[in-house]
Amino acid sequence: MSEIKVRDADFARTYADIHCACFDHGWNESMMRQMLLMPGAVGLIAYDRETPAGIVMYAYSPHQADIITFGVLPAYRGKHVSDELMEESFHLLTQKGIEEIFLEVAVNNEHAIALYRRHGFLQVGRRPNYYVRGDVKTDAFVMRTEL
Repeated sequence: MSEIKVRDADFARTYADIHCACFDHGWNESMMRQMLLMPGAVGLIAYDRETPAGIVMYAYSPHQADIITFGVLPAYRGKHVSDELMEESFHLLTQKGIEEIFLEVAVNNEHAIALYRRHGFLQVGRRPNYYVRGDVKTDAFVMRTEL
């Protein structure tokens, strides 16, 4: 079982390290810091003992939140860290009065789509060419859940 902690911009380096380990074009420390300093931003880090294992970052406004990024280090995948992050963040957002959450996920990211579906997300739209990596363009599903 992971320990999940709310972490602010002081932990931008940790967010960036995990993001870069999870994604080919990870966000750097400066980008993470800027995002975490925005009004309505909240981030959580999952720890295995004292070792960071995963992150989730939201942007929220009254009654609604968007998952900005979500990632679990490869060594911790399949160990329920993603489920623990999702459950703890839902609890936190409910306390903040959030009623619904939206996200975008690459249509070919089967593991992430399965995670989101396990937690009640349903596809409500599709964004063509949402992710662009060089010459490769990938659509994104827009997904939504109610808390």
